[in-house]
Amino acid sequence: MVSARAALTPMIKHRAKTVTNAKLPRTTRATVSSIIARFAGAAKYSAQMRFELPRASICFRHFERQDACRLRSEFDPYPLLDSDGEFTDDVVVEAAAASAPHFVDVQNPAADGCVTGSDGHDLHIVEGGRACAIPRFDGGPPFRFRSQQGFPVRTLVRSLLRPALQLALLHHGCVAVHGTAVDLDGAGIVVAGWSESGKTETALALLEGGASFVSDKWTIVAPEHELAPFPISVGVRRWVLPYLPRLKSSLPRAARLQLGLAAAAAVGTRPIRRGGRSGRLPQLASTNLERGVTLLERAALAPSQVSRIYGAERPVMRTELRAVVLLTTVSSDTVALRTVQPRWAARRLARSASYERRGFFDLHRRLRYSFPDSLDDLESTVEISEEQLLTQLLEGTMLFEATAPFPTDPRRVADAILRHL
Repeated sequence: MVSARAALTPMIKHRAKTVTNAKLPRTTRATVSSIIARFAGAAKYSAQMRFELPRASICFRHFERQDACRLRSEFDPYPLLDSDGEFTDDVVVEAAAASAPHFVDVQNPAADGCVTGSDGHDLHIVEGGRACAIPRFDGGPPFRFRSQQGFPVRTLVRSLLRPALQLALLHHGCVAVHGTAVDLDGAGIVVAGWSESGKTETALALLEGGASFVSDKWTIVAPEHELAPFPISVGVRRWVLPYLPRLKSSLPRAARLQLGLAAAAAVGTRPIRRGGRSGRLPQLASTNLERGVTLLERAALAPSQVSRIYGAERPVMRTELRAVVLLTTVSSDTVALRTVQPRWAARRLARSASYERRGFFDLHRRLRYSFPDSLDDLESTVEISEEQLLTQLLEGTMLFEATAPFPTDPRRVADAILRHL
């Protein structure tokens, strides 16, 4: 629901023009125009914007309405709820126009490009000349963030808010597992594993065969074998497109242009990237070019975009968990599956997720440095809790380890999975 202020703003601006042009005393026009300007200016900010995930929610307060587009993109496929009222949210983010905090303890980059500072009460992450206060996570939700207006929304969501939502889910008896998920005839399949093991590629191959998309990289596993998407974009690599004809023929224009540029860059920079020249500067140039080409060769699609490519308006928002397949990369060319036990699968899932959150846990270590007497080791606590909960949640689920080379034709892995279901 749109607030009354936002709904009335266009009419107010029209009246402002009328008042400005009206034949009124100069002082009267100035007073009325000032009041209207304050009203219209305040309307550029939203009282609150919310997203509701299964068993967890997040609220943004006093953010500029121009941030709504970015937030919609970051939290796709969940809709933005632009509404007034009182809600009990698990994560609350408040934007303020306050001046920069006065730091009494600054932690400069430690080979991580990150700057943090303590004002004696809170730890703040600093980026782009703006700061965001980080809550303490040992007491459970609600987790409250306070950011200066202008703090980068991308950093806020990806470095802080997604991990905070995952901790909130754990508090409510759910786990965000490090895995991609699809729905096949009403049954959910999670493809998990270490980073760069083929999770997304295998899931896309299953979509090519008729499955429906649920989530990429992170998936919510809830009690009673419930599976739901976690909001994050889908990374599509250029090398996999020849194996996925439906995806290749329907890529959005922006992704097609990016991957085409990546192909040209890969060819054009190959002599420098693989020249093997000695010396610090040539090696540095080679390394940076390699990283740049790698980033170009992975296009980010919104979950809803992927769903539309495969004939659905949006991802499957709820399904029943049927199977979890944990990928293990091997040097041989053989693809093989074996049944595993819930405790083994839970341990692998918890440890993989813990490593994926290392940037977030590094921020928490900085917090422990600033406030050494008040916090425990969050990483170990979360990892142990997720392992114990997953051991219970995975009971009665088909569990497999799939060994396969990477990169490889993902249809080989998908076909092996289907044969065991």
